Amino acid sequence: MTGTMLTVDINSLHRHEFTPLFSPAFTLPTPRVQNLKIIPPQILEAMRPGWLTGQHAARPIQVTKLFDVFVTEEGLVFTQDRKLIAQSITQHSPQECQGAYERLTVQGAYQSIEQPSLLLRKRGDHNYGHWLVEVLPKLWAAEHRVAVTTLVVPALASAMQSIIRDSIALSAARHYAYLPLSTQDICFFKELVLVHGLTEHGVYMSPQVFARTDAMRMSLPESQPMKIYVERTQSARRVVNAADCQKVLQQKGFISVDPAHLTFLEQVRLFKNAVCVVGVMGAGMANMAFCPPGCKTVVLAPATMPDTFFSFIAGLRGLNYTEIRGPMTPETMSWDEPFSIDPAQLEASLAV
Repeated sequence: MTGTMLTVDINSLHRHEFTPLFSPAFTLPTPRVQNLKIIPPQILEAMRPGWLTGQHAARPIQVTKLFDVFVTEEGLVFTQDRKLIAQSITQHSPQECQGAYERLTVQGAYQSIEQPSLLLRKRGDHNYGHWLVEVLPKLWAAEHRVAVTTLVVPALASAMQSIIRDSIALSAARHYAYLPLSTQDICFFKELVLVHGLTEHGVYMSPQVFARTDAMRMSLPESQPMKIYVERTQSARRVVNAADCQKVLQQKGFISVDPAHLTFLEQVRLFKNAVCVVGVMGAGMANMAFCPPGCKTVVLAPATMPDTFFSFIAGLRGLNYTEIRGPMTPETMSWDEPFSIDPAQLEASLAV
């Protein structure tokens, strides 16, 4: 028996709070979304807070040093007496939280870390977009407020590990050691820094997540301005009539690119001078963050996908954003399935 999992608020713990970074108030424009009528009501309702809040008040971004804590799963943090710290829960399901608690309670062996460490993990941190926008900026918020020697990062395949290291090297103020952890690992930290308040997925995204994005862009050589079609061929979430859409785009001078085959530096350099970007809603489109203000971005999305992530990026980065929702093929409530896009509608959106 593992008992009942309890959660605890970080503010009730022995901790050290550093001077908070204040995220400024901002206004986010309502995104231009085509084919709203085909979006299921419950999906539309889930996106309303992200799409329609408009005025976002200033918020503190807290940087907290915790003592004698465990980390497992995708960044869930437990106290020494196995209570789950509520602020470390980022999109984790109740089942994932319970599984992490049971793993921690039953499994006796764990690694112990003496060095001061910074947690760079969250639910979905294996995804390029989540890493770039929701995890990496935690380093930027923390590193001038607290001294750490080690960065706790996800243990991933070699390509994504290279992206993690390259993005840190390009944007960090100093050198760090890395501690890659898998979801099954358990690690005990004498001192662990936790950053929270930068994002609330689907509902809020601080402008501070782009605090060093322009510096990253400007550190790389200039590239020729171009129109980019972001391919997504190896995913279930794809446009079934992609060939018809690509024909339209090719006639308008677009090049086709699969970001999965590019290094991080190649992706930044490619998108930094883009004049128009079109692609299916997914990790590769997170490179919109590197586009210049005013860049036209057209995101193709399944009718059933409850996601405001890309409209937040576009609004905060000053992009000319259009979202085209397409019907599912075949009809389903899953958002990770094929869908179709009207090529004529795509062509018309490029002229807006």
